[in-house]
Amino acid sequence: MFTKADANVTEGRQYLVGGSDVPAILGISKYKTQFQLAKEKTGIEPSTFQGNEYTEYGKVLEPQIRDYINAINETNFVPDTRIDREKGIRSNTDGYDAENQLILEIKTHGKTPDIKSYEAQMQLYMYQFDVQYGWLALYERPDNFDAEFDADRLQIKVVQRDDEYVQRILNAIETFWIRCEYLKEKPDMTEQEFMAIGQNELTIVAQQVEKLELQIANFKKIEEQYKTMKDKLYQLMEEYDIKKWETDKVIFTRIPPTVSKTFDTARFKKEHPEIVEQYQKESKKKGYVKISLKEAN
Repeated sequence: MFTKADANVTEGRQYLVGGSDVPAILGISKYKTQFQLAKEKTGIEPSTFQGNEYTEYGKVLEPQIRDYINAINETNFVPDTRIDREKGIRSNTDGYDAENQLILEIKTHGKTPDIKSYEAQMQLYMYQFDVQYGWLALYERPDNFDAEFDADRLQIKVVQRDDEYVQRILNAIETFWIRCEYLKEKPDMTEQEFMAIGQNELTIVAQQVEKLELQIANFKKIEEQYKTMKDKLYQLMEEYDIKKWETDKVIFTRIPPTVSKTFDTARFKKEHPEIVEQYQKESKKKGYVKISLKEAN
């Protein structure tokens, strides 16, 4: 299924998704939406980006960085390409070491590298090259764009293949190509129409969540009213020195104020940061959907 091809990055640009396209398809790109990418892939809008000083700088530094990494680590990274025309994907890696089963991705960046996008790109590459690990070479670009390699500016981050993430990427790419076919048939469709394609289940679930969210919002209003009336009831029972009040269905019991002791976590962290550090641990947080109700007009 995989075939070796020329490493020219322009090959198959119209009908193949490359690693640099993955962030846009996943919706994590700072520069392009999936809808914009689809218009370019279908030829509805031309790709106007022809490179800039940052990409040109990367082209100059890439071979220097690769040669340095090979010399220091006794690796044999060479640029390589894998293409899967059936899935419509292409991986142009900055380096593939067949003996050590590693891929290398080189990024020259500013003060804040876009790690999330880089790693998404690498997941596709590791999948197509069938390797379990990749090296992400991060080279901080100097302000004066000095093209002489400086080893102090280089950091290597090891990225492990995540098959669950890979499958999510492949699913997203498959949906993307389906949307592109519909876009060809209706080139004037809106971005909302484009993103809705293949999302029937999403629409149904979103409507159900919307209904529940509105119910929760109404409940919160009732809860606020409940708290206000409960406080007023306590004040009246205290004023008339009533400890218990009963109706046909409810018993109201007045509980006097109490004092309880709690651990001052904020103060402890401030006064004993070294102890806090010893007991801290990292934990993964699940992704979630943030829901915001629109204000009524």
